[in-house]
Amino acid sequence: MTKIQQLKKQFDPSHYGVRLTVDPDAKEFHGEVEIIGKTHRNSRSITLHSKDLDIINCTIDGKDAQIGKQSAHHEVEFQSADEISAGEHKISVRFRGTITESMVGIYPSNFTHEGKERKIIATQFESNHAREAIPCIDEPAAKATFELCLTTQSGLTVLSNTPVASEKVVDDKTTTSFERTPVMSSYLLAFVAGDLHSVERKTKNGITINTWASVAQPKKLLNYSADEAVLILDFFEDYFGVPYPLEKCDLVALPDFDAGAMENWGVITFREVAMLADPDNRSISSEQFVSMVLAHELSHMWFGNLVTMEWWDDLWLNESFASLMEHVALDDIHPDWNQWEHYAASDVLAATSRDIHADIQPISIEVSDPDLIETLFDPGIVYTKGGRLLKMLREHIGDDAFRAGLKSYFEEFAYRNTTRSDLWEHLGAASKLDVDSLMTKWLQQPGMPKLSVDQSGTTIKLRQDRFVIGDDAPKSDQLWPIPLLAEPAIPVEILETRDAELLVSRPDFILFNRSASGHYITHYEKAEHRMAIAKMLATQQADSPARVNTLNDLILLSRNDIIQYDEVLDTVVQMVKERRFPVWGLMARAVSTANQLTEGNEVAREHLKLVRAHLAKPLIDELGYDLNHSFEPNDKQLQSLAISFMLGAENSEALDYAKQQIAKAKDLANLPSESRAAMLGAMVRDGGGDDDSLSKRLLESYPNASAEMQLDIVSALASTKDAAVALDALSTALGADGISRPQDVMRWLAIFLRNHYIRDQVWDYMVSEWAWLEKTLTNSKSFDYLPTYCAAVVSTEAMAQKYKDLFVPLKDNKLLKRNIAIGLADIEARVKWRKTNQNEVEAWLVRFAEAQSK
Repeated sequence: MTKIQQLKKQFDPSHYGVRLTVDPDAKEFHGEVEIIGKTHRNSRSITLHSKDLDIINCTIDGKDAQIGKQSAHHEVEFQSADEISAGEHKISVRFRGTITESMVGIYPSNFTHEGKERKIIATQFESNHAREAIPCIDEPAAKATFELCLTTQSGLTVLSNTPVASEKVVDDKTTTSFERTPVMSSYLLAFVAGDLHSVERKTKNGITINTWASVAQPKKLLNYSADEAVLILDFFEDYFGVPYPLEKCDLVALPDFDAGAMENWGVITFREVAMLADPDNRSISSEQFVSMVLAHELSHMWFGNLVTMEWWDDLWLNESFASLMEHVALDDIHPDWNQWEHYAASDVLAATSRDIHADIQPISIEVSDPDLIETLFDPGIVYTKGGRLLKMLREHIGDDAFRAGLKSYFEEFAYRNTTRSDLWEHLGAASKLDVDSLMTKWLQQPGMPKLSVDQSGTTIKLRQDRFVIGDDAPKSDQLWPIPLLAEPAIPVEILETRDAELLVSRPDFILFNRSASGHYITHYEKAEHRMAIAKMLATQQADSPARVNTLNDLILLSRNDIIQYDEVLDTVVQMVKERRFPVWGLMARAVSTANQLTEGNEVAREHLKLVRAHLAKPLIDELGYDLNHSFEPNDKQLQSLAISFMLGAENSEALDYAKQQIAKAKDLANLPSESRAAMLGAMVRDGGGDDDSLSKRLLESYPNASAEMQLDIVSALASTKDAAVALDALSTALGADGISRPQDVMRWLAIFLRNHYIRDQVWDYMVSEWAWLEKTLTNSKSFDYLPTYCAAVVSTEAMAQKYKDLFVPLKDNKLLKRNIAIGLADIEARVKWRKTNQNEVEAWLVRFAEAQSK
């Protein structure tokens, strides 16, 4: 294994002067970088990071230096004939490189406008891809200022971190010089050049915000993100008590972009689906998603950009905080969204479903190999688990102390690097509490605890153990400081021991984790306790985040063979009066899980239709099918989910409604956006012979559809029961000549694999195209997650063998190794789960169907 040697220790840069010329037609760039920095010892060489760059020449303090070979570590050594004394020096390097299609480094983002193919040249340098654009010290602690001078074809919009200082046009080339940046890490340097247009807004403190997209996208799609960005940036300036340090903030929607978004200081880049919103066919879900991504990235202007982690093992200092602050901001800006219930239905589920595996990484993990830095960006751990722990900390110390600690932290460490101990010191000083002792175990230990609760009257016995799925899960002596968050309150706030026994004043059954902030699973050992909790859920006596969290706990407990799944279904069907959309999301998940546990049993499938109709019909009776623009956001989403449930139940009224809507829609994109995917999917699946023609219509419209519509098209096509239709769609979308962008390949595979009617054929297709998939996805941030996506659909021994045939030979791939191990454990546990629960679930469905017929 390659051990990382941090190059900042031998040369510490303070300023980069970068001159680049990009030629998209020739797929190349060339340039020169002048780096001013300090060496810390006498030496005859200086080593920089450089990957796939052709170094033409180098001088150190104006004297020619010899160029060494680029190493496997992505480093190049420059050797001087004279001794380089400790102190300040200037390195000048001329180089050239290739513009590739991998969506890292410098790459093209392609689109079509007025019948012509066009390119936007963009960058993606996080985590360690700046070295693919310029020789540099490509480490987060090697902060410096940058002055970029970029030569491009004339007539393009050219953006970078700072405002334009000057432009010079010579023939058909324009050289754009940008103002010097603040001190920042190399991974935050960015530029974009292409045919773009924008809308402009100003914050209350005069910061200029422009939202940009390719000229192929209507300008009206940029207004929502522009307005939201103003609200969010204003909020963060007030909340943190520290001004945004730049004059402007550009937000750029790129047609080709691997991640969701990237927080380059002053020029944030996004996928189009994460930034564009249609004002004429509004989807509250899409708008909420855009707002979430905006809030996440804008919070990084402080967490990550102003103050940066010292090294990648503290990546969570960036991502966990952004994952918390996106919800804090939107809770304030959009109180009608009830943001914390959405948080429970998204982040809590993501964190718990990931953290139940024996081989899962802790939040903070040492990086011993430069090629493994990308694998640290685990959304379920570094993002959502870390965010949940910070939410727990915020509630423990109080929001006033939390804000005060952050303000002093930003003020002391602005333009510098920190470790977690620096943050704990400031939050501890503000709260007068021992933050370090509360948080350290949560960060350094993998996994999560199960809290067992045995209540008899006023006596409660508590026990904590690590919650791990699988028969081979190792015994653990781990302990966590668990915030109990009990309702009603109990004498103990935090459980730090293995066992505890306590007395309460009343015999009422206690609900734990009332705000869903505690990262643990609660098992109420007595059946009557669980029945009392189920009644609380059915009658909405518990807050909606607690209802979400408790349902999630029940599903996970069943998965670990602690309770039977029919108990989950008993709880869900009692919740027919539920009126909060995020809670309904968990109810829908419970029903789809029952479907997975009985896949292939058509009788069970018919009975599950009755469950769906039982739950959804009261909502349809109340809300109807037709979109009502006066509905609150919750009711709009609830109506859409109810329509989806009725379509899944193959209700004739719902199917007729969808058929009529599609028949009268000249443009399928004009279908009501919130329920569009469900209606199209129902017609593809149950269209009475029209599914093939509709599928062709969807495929034909895909290339020119909006990013949001493209997602709906994939979901609809993946609903088919016809393997030929599925394979035609995949072969049209994927492959070297496919109509799908590389960034969306994982989406096609993950969604199509969920459909058990076509899964075998889709899997075989994936295996046959593996060489292309591996080549296409290797540089993607999500490539290492592919084994996890594939494992999530496996519930039979036959599919488990297919999984092993594909992935076991790949276990030596260091990018995939951990997630293959997790995938195998996930499958083993799910296959066992199905074996131990399928008969009971099928029997429960029979009883339910008989009761409905009476």
